[in-house]
Amino acid sequence: MSRKCIKCGVCEMVCPSTLSPLRLIDNKRSRNQPLPEALDCTTCNACVAACPMGVHITKSIEKMRDYFKTPGYGETLYNISTYGASIVPEGRPKPNPRPCKTAYFAGCLTGYRLQHISDAVTKTLDHMGIEFTRIDERCCGSPLNRIGRFDLAREMLEKNLRQFRELGVETIVTSCPGCTSTLLEYQEEFDVCHYLDLYDSYDIYGALHKEPYRATLQYPCHLYRNVSPYTMKVAENILKKMCEYVPLEEAERCCGAGGGVRRNDIGLARMLKKRKADDIRRLAPDVVAVACPQCSIQLSEDARAEDLSILVARNLRLIA
Repeated sequence: MSRKCIKCGVCEMVCPSTLSPLRLIDNKRSRNQPLPEALDCTTCNACVAACPMGVHITKSIEKMRDYFKTPGYGETLYNISTYGASIVPEGRPKPNPRPCKTAYFAGCLTGYRLQHISDAVTKTLDHMGIEFTRIDERCCGSPLNRIGRFDLAREMLEKNLRQFRELGVETIVTSCPGCTSTLLEYQEEFDVCHYLDLYDSYDIYGALHKEPYRATLQYPCHLYRNVSPYTMKVAENILKKMCEYVPLEEAERCCGAGGGVRRNDIGLARMLKKRKADDIRRLAPDVVAVACPQCSIQLSEDARAEDLSILVARNLRLIA
């Protein structure tokens, strides 16, 4: 994989953390101990998107991280082994699993902490007449993949897949880009779509009405680069139906929260966010629409950030 690298340096030009992917890859190729700067990667995949040779740089960095034992990584491992989730659950949903072709998978942050997002998604699915089930969720494995624990990540994913099989599920609807990306990359049994793509396919636009507020949009890295850039066009089209949409400069630039960086080094995460926060302040929108729970937490420190599912559900008068 790293042998395909031609050392053009494009990856270093686009990295929000100003890493040197070339140095990291060369160091790995020389079989030296991984360099600590591998911890600073947000796994935004900007380097992979820019690489002319298709080198899987992010995956190489994730593999290096298994070498490091940091407090942040230890917290992730402890939470998953103790609670089956990457965070300490603040109240656990009580799903009522039933045989169904569609399942909604909320993910750790949305399911156990930001439950207003999962409530908005489920109410909107009901509004659109979509029958769905929910399982007793365990972490999908995304946070574990980010720290190089691919073995444990697969175990966690399999606990969810087993439940989907038993219920006859064919399609999994997600609201977390990390979950979406993981379910698309690490299994092939089930169709997977983020709720935005489902809203688009069910043509939710006609049910939306214009309201007097200005909104901008943050592109989640895993949704924009790992899944599909079209999904963010869907998000923009939905916003244009509901309000005055003002594009954010460098909307695709990482907010700094991903790849375990926020948990491992909150100072770095906030430093990486500064440029994004400054851009938002210049626009002065009433709300920053997001489609990622991690982006929501990160950007809420500097602005009013709302998941797009909440804005849609509120527009449809499904929630207050």
